[in-house]
Amino acid sequence: MADIVNLFEVEPGQTVRLHGDATAEVVSNPRDGVWLFVRYLTSPDDPDQVGTEDMVFAQDVLELVTD
Repeated sequence: MADIVNLFEVEPGQTVRLHGDATAEVVSNPRDGVWLFVRYLTSPDDPDQVGTEDMVFAQDVLELVTD
């Protein structure tokens, strides 16, 4: 089982991997520990999402992507 990502520590500009193997750049973090505002970088399940912004729920965030 993967470690849980602490959303309180995620900063704008970081990249996260989401369910469905999508990746997204964090646009803002309301620091509520539940939601992130992101811009999709990749979205294998829905290519039309790429470039769009959305809110994602904590349980959808699988990991931080590091270089």
